[in-house]
Amino acid sequence: MRNKMLNPRIYRVICVLIFAIIIISIFVIRLCYLQIYQYERWSERSKSNHISKRILDVKRGVITDRNGMELAISVETYHVYLFTKEVKDLNETAGTLSTILPLTREEIVKKCKNGKYVLLCKNIELNLANKIRQMNIPGINLESHYQRYYPQNTLAANLIGFCGRDQVGLEGLEKLYDKSLKGYPGLAIQEDVSISSNKSGDNIKSITPPMGGSNITLTIDAYIQHVLENELQVIAKKYDPLDTTAIVADPYTGEILGMACYPTYDLNNFAKSNPFNIKNRPATDMFEPGSCIKIIAAATALENHKVDSSSRFYCKGYGEIQNPYRKMKCAGHHGLLDINEAVAKSCNAAMMQLSQLVEPEMIYRMYKRFGLGEPTGIEVVSESNGILRPPSRWSAFSPSSLCIGQELTVTSLQVIQAYCAIANGGNLIRPRLVKSITSADGAFKQNFEPEVIRKVVSPQLARKLRSMLRGVVDEGGGGRASLEDYTSGGKT
Repeated sequence: MRNKMLNPRIYRVICVLIFAIIIISIFVIRLCYLQIYQYERWSERSKSNHISKRILDVKRGVITDRNGMELAISVETYHVYLFTKEVKDLNETAGTLSTILPLTREEIVKKCKNGKYVLLCKNIELNLANKIRQMNIPGINLESHYQRYYPQNTLAANLIGFCGRDQVGLEGLEKLYDKSLKGYPGLAIQEDVSISSNKSGDNIKSITPPMGGSNITLTIDAYIQHVLENELQVIAKKYDPLDTTAIVADPYTGEILGMACYPTYDLNNFAKSNPFNIKNRPATDMFEPGSCIKIIAAATALENHKVDSSSRFYCKGYGEIQNPYRKMKCAGHHGLLDINEAVAKSCNAAMMQLSQLVEPEMIYRMYKRFGLGEPTGIEVVSESNGILRPPSRWSAFSPSSLCIGQELTVTSLQVIQAYCAIANGGNLIRPRLVKSITSADGAFKQNFEPEVIRKVVSPQLARKLRSMLRGVVDEGGGGRASLEDYTSGGKT
C-alpha cells in the first residue's frame, strides 16, 4: 500500500509541470490571439511609433501688375528637423550643426530633449540648406517652406496687403483672395531608420503633393503707381496734410491703373507700421466732396430740362435762400453767369439758385444714379458706402447744400467712378483691381471683363458735361491741370 503511493517529491514535480504547462498554454493562446486575430491593430500601433505625419507647405500664388512685374512672391526657405532615434552621438551631431545654424551646441542638445522629432531651426536660406545636405548627417530632415516677400517694398501697399507668419492673408488683396492664393497643402510620412527600406537617411515619403496657389494679375501699372506715390510724397512734404490720395482709372473699362496713399508702409516690415498707414483710404475714408460734385448738380438740371444754354444766374458774392433765410459766401463777385461759367468758376450762388429750380427727388435720384451713397463693389476687404440721406430727412437748405457738395460724404473711389461715367459717355462702370486669376500650372485662367452697372446720362449730356469740365481747366480755377499736348478737364 505504501509502495503504491507517490513519492512526495515526484508529486511536487508533477504539479509544477502541470502548472508550467498551463501558464505556457495561456501565453501561447494569447500570443496566437494577438498575432492572428489582432494583427492589424497591433501592426498599426507599431507603425505609429515609428512613423509621423507632416503637413507639406504650399507655395502661395504670385501677385503681379498688369505687365507682369512681381509685387508679392513666396521665397522658398527650409525648416531643419532632427529625428533623435537615428542619431548615434547627439553631442557630435549638435557640434556639427552649430557650425551652420544660428544655434550653439548646448541649445541644440537642449531642444532634442523635448521629443523624438525636433524642430531645430526655421526659415533657413537655400545655401545653408545645401550645406547641411552635403554633410549627410543621419537623422536630419529639411522641410521646404515658403515665406512671403514683397520685392517692391512700399509699392501699392494699401492695395496688396500682407500675410502673417502662417501664410494667411491679413490685409488687402492678400486677405480678400486668400483662398485662391494659398492653394492646398500636401501630406508627407516620416519613417525612422528601423523600418525604412531606404538607409540613405532621406526617409520622407510624399503621400499627397501640395497644390500651389493661383496667381493674380492686377489692373494697376507699377510705373503709374510709382509716379503717383512719388508725387503724393512731394505734396505731403510741401503742404503737410494729414493724408493724400490719388487714383488713375481707365473710364471705359473701370480698370484702376494706380491707386495710391501717403503716408504708406513697408510690406516686408508691416508689424512695425502705424495702423493708420495700413488703411486703404480711397475705399474707406469718407469726406464732404465739396465743389467737385457741382458737375452732377448741373447734370440734374440739364437732364430734367430745368436749365439750358440760355439760362442765366447772377452772383453778387454770395448765395441766399428764403424760408428760412440762409446765406452762403462765394469765392468772388461773378456777376451774370450761364451754366458753363457757373461750373467753371465754381460759383456757389449759381448752384444755390439752380437748386431752387429742381425738385429734391431729382437731385437725390441723379446722385444715386452716379453711385453716391453706395459702395462701388471694387475688390477690397472693406468699403464705405458714403452718406446720402433720402429727401424725407432733408431740411429746406439741404438741396442747396447738396448742390455745392455738402450734407453728404463720399469716398475717393465713388468720385472717380462718377467722373468715369462722364468721361466714357454716360455708363457707370464698376471699378476693378483684378485683371485675371490663373491656376498655378497655367491650365485655367479667369479674365474679368468690364461691368456696366447702369446708364447714368445720355452720350449727348455726357459730352456737354465734359465740355464744362474742360472749361474749368481753360477758364476757371483748374488752369494748373492744363496739358500742352492733350485736352484735359476736371473740377476743383
